[in-house]
Amino acid sequence: MKRLVTSFSLSFAWLFLTTYLLVMPAGNDSGKFRRWLEALGLDNYLKEFEADKLVHIGLFFILVALWCWGIAGLKLSYLNKFLFFIVIAQTWFLYGIAMEFVQEYLKNGRSFDVKDMIADGIGCTIALLISLLFLRKNERAVG
Repeated sequence: MKRLVTSFSLSFAWLFLTTYLLVMPAGNDSGKFRRWLEALGLDNYLKEFEADKLVHIGLFFILVALWCWGIAGLKLSYLNKFLFFIVIAQTWFLYGIAMEFVQEYLKNGRSFDVKDMIADGIGCTIALLISLLFLRKNERAVG
C-alpha cells in the first residue's frame, strides 16, 4: 500500500511539474547559455541542436514511466496492466499535443511546435516499451 501511495504521489507531482514547465512564461536567459557555449567553443556544433526537444522527451518519458510504475503495483492481470500501460502512453501523448495548443493560445512567449509533439511522443513510446519489457519480465518471474 505504501508503494502505491508513493508511486501515485510521484506521478501526480511530476504531472504538476510538467504542466508548470510547459505553461510558464518563456525566459530570455538563453543569452547566458549561448555565451557559455561560445566560451567553450561549442556554439558552432550546437547551432542546429534543439535541446528543448530532449527536455520534452525526458519529461514525457518520466511521466509515462511513473504512471506505469503505479499501475504495475496494482493487483491486476497481466493483460489489464498491458492495456493500462498503452492507455497511459496514449493519454500523456494526447496531453502533450493539447499543451502545444495551450502554448499557442496562452500568449506567454511560447509557441506551437510540431517537433515538440514528436519529442513528447518519443518520450512516451520509449517509456511504454521499457515498462512493457519490465512487466513481461516480472510476469515471467512470478509465473
